[in-house]
Amino acid sequence: MGKTALAVHWAHRIAPRFPDGQLHLNLRGFDPGGVAMAPADAVRRALDALGVPAERLPPTLDAQAAQYRSVVAGRRLLIVLDNARDPAHVRPLLPGTPGCLLLVTSRDQLAGLVAADGAHPLPLEPLAPEDARLLLTRRVGAARLAAERPRWPRCSTAAAGCRWPW
Repeated sequence: MGKTALAVHWAHRIAPRFPDGQLHLNLRGFDPGGVAMAPADAVRRALDALGVPAERLPPTLDAQAAQYRSVVAGRRLLIVLDNARDPAHVRPLLPGTPGCLLLVTSRDQLAGLVAADGAHPLPLEPLAPEDARLLLTRRVGAARLAAERPRWPRCSTAAAGCRWPW
């Protein structure tokens, strides 16, 4: 779908609005190896990136999440949490005060964040075939696209598994 690419592109464009910095964590919620980053590890990595020394970390996830919220309070940070598995994967990293912008990508809708935490969903749809072709042409060039075309599956858009409907 390209949700990570879109999130990173957009984050780069709005980064100047966040003078205190940007933080990007891949939570690996849908890692092919099946090893998602634990929320405690994500909080520790965020605190490390924000300059908190390891010896100052409290022992529990709840205490670390509280410390994280204290560290980001009053700052203008852009925080991107990529590939969140579920709302519990994200909640320890929710800023507690205004000023920070949290952008979360996931394959799931994370309805719990919308219902309980005030998140605003932005569902993405696949590109129309014409738009996909135009994007690919801009990315790799018309010559390469024409050279690769014979390798594409010959199928209709209704065929199961068709990846190249044009």
